[in-house]
Amino acid sequence: MQDSVFGLFTLGPLTHPKALRPLTQRTLVHARAIVDRIARAKDDPSGRELRLVVKNLDRLSDLLCGVIDMCELVRNAHPDSRWVKEADNTYEALCSYMNELNTDRGLFEALVATLEADMSPPLSHAEKQVALTFLRDFEKSGIDLPPEVRQRFVELSDSLLVLGRTFLSAASSGPSPQPYIEIPEPEKLLHGLGSGFINSLPRRGGVALVQPGSWESQMIIRFARDGEARRLAYVGNSRAEPDRIAVLEKMLSERAELAGVLGKSNWAEVALVDKMAKNPENVEGFLSSLAAHHRQQALGDVKLLQRLKSASITGMAPPAGARLPPFNAWDRDHFSEQYVSALAPASLAPLAPYFSAGTVLRGLSRLFTKLYGISFRPANVAPGEVWHPSVRRLDVIDEQEGLIGVIYCDLFSRQGKPPNAAHYTVRCSRRVDDDDLAGDGLAPGWDSRFGPGLETEGDQMPGKEGRYQLPIVVLTTDFGTVDEAGQPALLGWHEVETLFHEMGHAMHFLGLFAEHYSTGEPLPMPLLESHLRLQQSFAALETHGQIVMAMLDQKYHLLAPGEEVDSSAVYNALQESIGVVPPVEGTAWQTQFGHLYGYGATYYSYLFDRAIASKVFATLFAKDPLNREKGEEFKRKLLSWGGGRDPWEMVGDVVGGAEGEAVAKGDQKSMELVGGWHIK
Repeated sequence: MQDSVFGLFTLGPLTHPKALRPLTQRTLVHARAIVDRIARAKDDPSGRELRLVVKNLDRLSDLLCGVIDMCELVRNAHPDSRWVKEADNTYEALCSYMNELNTDRGLFEALVATLEADMSPPLSHAEKQVALTFLRDFEKSGIDLPPEVRQRFVELSDSLLVLGRTFLSAASSGPSPQPYIEIPEPEKLLHGLGSGFINSLPRRGGVALVQPGSWESQMIIRFARDGEARRLAYVGNSRAEPDRIAVLEKMLSERAELAGVLGKSNWAEVALVDKMAKNPENVEGFLSSLAAHHRQQALGDVKLLQRLKSASITGMAPPAGARLPPFNAWDRDHFSEQYVSALAPASLAPLAPYFSAGTVLRGLSRLFTKLYGISFRPANVAPGEVWHPSVRRLDVIDEQEGLIGVIYCDLFSRQGKPPNAAHYTVRCSRRVDDDDLAGDGLAPGWDSRFGPGLETEGDQMPGKEGRYQLPIVVLTTDFGTVDEAGQPALLGWHEVETLFHEMGHAMHFLGLFAEHYSTGEPLPMPLLESHLRLQQSFAALETHGQIVMAMLDQKYHLLAPGEEVDSSAVYNALQESIGVVPPVEGTAWQTQFGHLYGYGATYYSYLFDRAIASKVFATLFAKDPLNREKGEEFKRKLLSWGGGRDPWEMVGDVVGGAEGEAVAKGDQKSMELVGGWHIK
């Protein structure tokens, strides 16, 4: 990307990779000045500085996170290795400083003094919630521990940053490139894949060579009729690599040690203390409830696939009660594909022509307009504003307030881009006109040697006092590339669901946006219903797989300080006890479970949120999915609060009645109630 007078996101300093160096130093200098100001606040006889502590902590957090979060996007999505390298350096430097601040006694004591002081005007409800959030962060960082112990906290936190980065890099890249998966007698073992595919594979002697984790390996697992070919591809894709296992187990061990430093029995206790679940016991109860409900259904799905496998071996459907062949991990995708193909009539038209990327985004805009009065408006990008030519900008428009934010959509696959869908908050919304910059104690012209920062003067919002920093959000996915001939990118159903980010109930809104890309014909509902029946054929098996992953995340993070862990043994034992397909010797699937880093001990939240979403939809939207009054009620009771209200109370308010009152308590019974809602 050529340098430009515009920076990334039109942020002035971000015009070239090395601009991150002075920005890092500028951020640290300003942050230290704010830290010193907050630490001195309790000594101000007027009380003014103490009244500003919460505001200044928020400013400090925004100053640091505004650079850290931007770098997190750049290091994951930017195609230029120079940008990635500089973003990595800035990210690690500022995160390390944040780890130090989490154990800073001066900040902590100023915050405590603020909460205890009799102020005029008193702290607002929102300010109190922000203050309590910061207080919990300090407590989670062992603020009351002796200095040498707090130093160990910082050391372990820094080490975990590096380990996490290494683990995520390995998890997203798949198995190491070497050695190849070797397929002997490819013409025989790869029967069913076509001669063109078979002949395209490189050879060593008479053996076909397949790259682990490649598209070709996935095709073999899905379409090869010979079970041995599928086994070889599956084992090659998930093989146990000692170096990767060692990184994961060191990460788990250091998290356990960090929990011990903080006086906790395991990392799950640390991670869950400020979550809705509160403790590992509540999570275990929730997951056990789900597992008991879904496992039998998942076993039913497996039995159906076993019958297909039996028929493929004998040439006839097995009679009732017949002994069925063993079902292996490498059989699932193959026989699922067979089942769906057998059900789908030859005349069933594809869905993709009705789901171009542009059509789906327009549909999302229509949906939000009908429910909340919010729409998306495509906007041209300035030179240098985006990190790749395929990135698109959407301005978020509120019908009352005007422009309220910006979303950048990086939707399409490219070389070197991580394959996982992700969401990045590059900049948060915050009022900025009442920031007391003069009180930070920095001399005029202090920043001349660094250049400008990422601060903004803010925008005026109709009906609101002051000026506000508009949020910037980035959505990345790994959809197929746009056709070079100018045809639009067409999305499969799974990609549509990804774009809605688990808004599975969107199927009720498809009339808003499902139009044929060339004719404009609306999507016929019978066609959609036929496809959905096929797509959801093994929904119980898929959900049970998510439950097992959440249980694995919990078990890994129940490790006690100093306790050794064999991550493969834990995974295999869990599969034997609660899984529905036996583990495979010589594999270590857990090294590809990237969420173990970012979601350590909280992966259950995917299932938890789905259960709550099902209940909210049934309560508010089932009868009339596009009811604006219900959309406004949902906004008022839940969306508009942000972090300013207890989430259990918000969910209880939406659900209402006696059940809502019980849920609002946020105790073990509340978790059991949510578990009882299951996954619809």
